[in-house]
Amino acid sequence: MLISQLHLAVLKAHNAFVNDARLAGVPNDHVFDEAARQLRWHYQWIVLHEFLPTLVGPALADQVLKDGPHYFRPGRDAFIPLEFADAAYRYGHSQIRHHFQLNLLSDPVPLFPDLLGFRAVPRQHAVDWKLFFDAPHATSAQRAKKIDGKLVKALIDLPVAVTGETEIDAYHSLAVRDLQRGQGIGLPSGEAVARHLGITPLIADEVGIASTGWHGETPLWYYILREADVCTGGHRLGPVGGLIVAEVLNGLVDADATSFRQSHDEWLPKKSLSELLAS
Repeated sequence: MLISQLHLAVLKAHNAFVNDARLAGVPNDHVFDEAARQLRWHYQWIVLHEFLPTLVGPALADQVLKDGPHYFRPGRDAFIPLEFADAAYRYGHSQIRHHFQLNLLSDPVPLFPDLLGFRAVPRQHAVDWKLFFDAPHATSAQRAKKIDGKLVKALIDLPVAVTGETEIDAYHSLAVRDLQRGQGIGLPSGEAVARHLGITPLIADEVGIASTGWHGETPLWYYILREADVCTGGHRLGPVGGLIVAEVLNGLVDADATSFRQSHDEWLPKKSLSELLAS
C-alpha cells in the first residue's frame, strides 16, 4: 500500500522533470532521457547526502563519500552483496511501527490488514508524504521505531496473505524468515564480519541471546540490530552495519557510469525530497 503510492509519487516526479525539460527547450527526442537522468541523479544524491548521514551518521557517510569504499569495489560489474541484501539492509524490519498515520483526515491504521498491497488504494489510505518525510513549514514527520532487535507483533505473526499457507507456525514470523535466510545462504556471523573489518565485536552480554540457550556467534542480521541498539541507542546503524550499507550504496552509485558522481560538472539537485514527492 505504501510502496505502490511511493512508486506513483516517483512517476509524477519524472513527469514534472519532463515538463521542466520541455520548458527549457530540450529537443523532443531528448526529453525522456533528460527527465530520466534528472530523476535518477536526484535519487542518487538524496541517498548519499540525505539518507545515509541519517542512517549511519554524518562522519561515516562523509568518509565513504570522500574516500570511496574500501571493501566493496564492484567496478563496472555492479552487484549487491549478500551481507547487504540479506542482513544489513534488513535493519528496517526492526523500524516498522505498529500503526501509521497516513494522512491528516484519517486515524492511524494498523500494519495489517490495512496496509496490505496488491489492491486498489482506498481514499482514506491516500498518503500525505509530509507525515513520512520532513518537509519545510510542516510539523515533524512520524518517526520509525528504533533499531533495537525487536519486531512488532504484526511482523512476528504475519498474515496468510503475506506468507501463503504453511503448516509451520514459525514461518509466520519475519524474524524467523530473516534468520533462516541468512543461515541458508551461509552468511558469516556478525562477530566474524566485525573482526574482518577491524571492529571490536560486541560481547555476549551486549548481544543478549545467551539466556535463550544460544552460545555460538551471532547471526549477522540480528547482530546488526543489536549493534545499533548498543552503540547508538537504536537511532542509527552501528559500525558494522553502517559500514556495509555506506560502502555498498556508494559503491553502486560509483559503479554507474551515468551517475551524478561521474559527471564532470559540480552537479547539485534542483529539488529536495519533499519537493519531488509533491510533484
